[in-house]
Amino acid sequence: MQRSVARRAALVMSLGLAVAAPLSALATSHNTAAPASFKAYTVLSGNNKVANGGEPSIGFDPKRHAIIYGAEGHETQMVFKDTPHGTSLSQKDVSAPTAVTSLDAITFTDKYTGRTFDSQLLGACSAMAYTDDAGANWTPTSGCGQNTLLDHQSVGGGPFHAPVPAGASPVYPDAVYYCAQNGFNASCAVSLDGGLTFGPGQYISDTPANDPTDPNPQLAAQGGACSGLHGHIRVGPDGTAYVPLKGCGGTPTANNLTNSEFFGGSPAVSVSKDNGTTWTVHMVPGAHNQDESDNAIDVDKGGRLWMTWEDGTNPDPNSYGTSSSERVAYSDDQGSHWSKPVDLSTIVGVHNVQFPELIAGDKGRVAVAFIGTNAIGNDQHNGFVGKDGLPAVWHLYVALTYDNGKHWTTIDTTPKDAVQRGCVLMEGTSNKTVQDNDLCSQRNMLDFNDITMDDQGRVYVAYSDGCIDSCVTDRTVKSKSDRDMVMRLQAGKGLIAKYDGKLGKVAAGTTGVTTSAVFLLPLATAAMVSRRRRA
Repeated sequence: MQRSVARRAALVMSLGLAVAAPLSALATSHNTAAPASFKAYTVLSGNNKVANGGEPSIGFDPKRHAIIYGAEGHETQMVFKDTPHGTSLSQKDVSAPTAVTSLDAITFTDKYTGRTFDSQLLGACSAMAYTDDAGANWTPTSGCGQNTLLDHQSVGGGPFHAPVPAGASPVYPDAVYYCAQNGFNASCAVSLDGGLTFGPGQYISDTPANDPTDPNPQLAAQGGACSGLHGHIRVGPDGTAYVPLKGCGGTPTANNLTNSEFFGGSPAVSVSKDNGTTWTVHMVPGAHNQDESDNAIDVDKGGRLWMTWEDGTNPDPNSYGTSSSERVAYSDDQGSHWSKPVDLSTIVGVHNVQFPELIAGDKGRVAVAFIGTNAIGNDQHNGFVGKDGLPAVWHLYVALTYDNGKHWTTIDTTPKDAVQRGCVLMEGTSNKTVQDNDLCSQRNMLDFNDITMDDQGRVYVAYSDGCIDSCVTDRTVKSKSDRDMVMRLQAGKGLIAKYDGKLGKVAAGTTGVTTSAVFLLPLATAAMVSRRRRA
C-alpha cells in the first residue's frame, strides 16, 4: 500500500515537471544547401568481380586507413585516397578462410584497435577468424560462447568497463562480444582474450533479472516481453555495452514461426555496465515497434547514447501498417531516460523506411542512414506499389546533425538511382503461415545494411543495391538481385570537427531538407518520459 501511494506521488510529481518542461517539437523544415555530398562506389571481390550478397557489414581499420567490407562469402579491403585532382580507390580481396557461404555473415572492426573479425553463422555456433593487418593474415577462434545460439548473430567490441575482469588478456586491451538469438531471447558471451575464446552467454532480455524494478508483475515475469531479434552491439568509450532490441513491452503474438514477436511495444536497448555479466533493458518512451527492421545505436565522444529505428504501428496483431518513419532519440544516462523522438524521413516525403543505421563521432555529431520510399501501403507483402501503380521505388538517405540533434539535414544520396523496386521482406522466408501466405517474395536485400566512419569523420554506408540490370531503366521490373555498394561522404562536413573545411567542397546545387527541433526535453525533468512498460 505504501509503495502504491509513493508510486502515485512520484507520477504526480513527474507530470508536473513534464508540464513545466518544453517538449521536443519539429518546428520547421525547409530545403537547404546540404552540408555534405555523397558518392557511391561498387565493391569488388575475388578476381575484381562485382561483389554481391545482402546484409553487408563495414568497418574502418585506423592503423592501415582501410575500409573492410564484408558480405556473403567475401571481405574486401578498400583504400581511398583523396587529392586535389580527385579520389582514387584500390580494392583487394582479403577474405578469411571462414568467409564462405553460411547462414549469416558478419564482419566487425574494433575501431579502438583495428582488429577485424569475420563471423559465419553455422546455427549452434559460428566459424570465426580475426586479422590485425587488414586481412593479410587471419587467426581462427572458437567462434562463440556456450548458450549463444541460433540466429542473427552480432560481433562487437571495445574497452573493458572498470574494473577490468580477472583473466583479461595483458596483450589485447578490449572486450569482444558475440550475441545471438534463439527464437525467444538473445544472449551475449564475452571474450577476455581478444576473441580467441568466449565465456558462457548471458541472457540480455526476457528474464526477471533484466528489469527487477519493473512495476508490472506480469511483464517483469516476462523480462519485458522483448523480441528475440536484436541489432548490432556497440561498446562505448567507457566500456558500457549496448545491444539494441527491436521491440519490448508488447503483447505476445504467434505471427512469427522463428522468433518471439509482440504486437506493439517500443524499441529498446539492453545495457551492461559490468562486461556482460548482467544486462538491463530500457525502452524508448513515445517510440513504436512495427516488428520489421532492427534498430541501431552508437555513443558519441561526449558520452551521449543515440538510437535510430523504424517507427510504425500495426492495426492489430494480424495486420501490417501502411506507413513508417525513421526516428532518432538520445540518452545522457546510458538509456535510462530518452529525449523525445525526432522524425527524419517524413519531411522528405518518405512514407515507409527500412534498414536504420547510425554512427556517432565527436560530441553531438551523428549520421543516420536508411532506405525509404514515398509509397504508402503494406511493404511486407507482394503488390506494394506507388501512386502510379508501379512497383514502389526506394532510395538511400543519410541524415546528419552537428549540434546535438537540434537540427538534422536529410539527404537523398541516390536521387536518380533506385536501390529497390517493390516490397522489402523483413519477416524471413520461414514465416509464411496458413493465415499469411502472400509475404513479399523479394528477399534479395535480407535483414540490414551497415555504417561506419574513418579517422577524418567521413561516413561510409554499406548497402545492397537491389535495383540492377533491367530494373534500373524499366519501372515495371521488381528487384530480385543485389550488388554490394558503399556510399561515401565525398565532400563537406563530417563527424570529426577538426577536419571541417578539409574534406573538399560540396558541389553547387547539392540540397537536403533540414529539420529544426527547437525544444529538446531536458533529461533532468524527464521522469514522466522515463516510465517503462507500465500496463
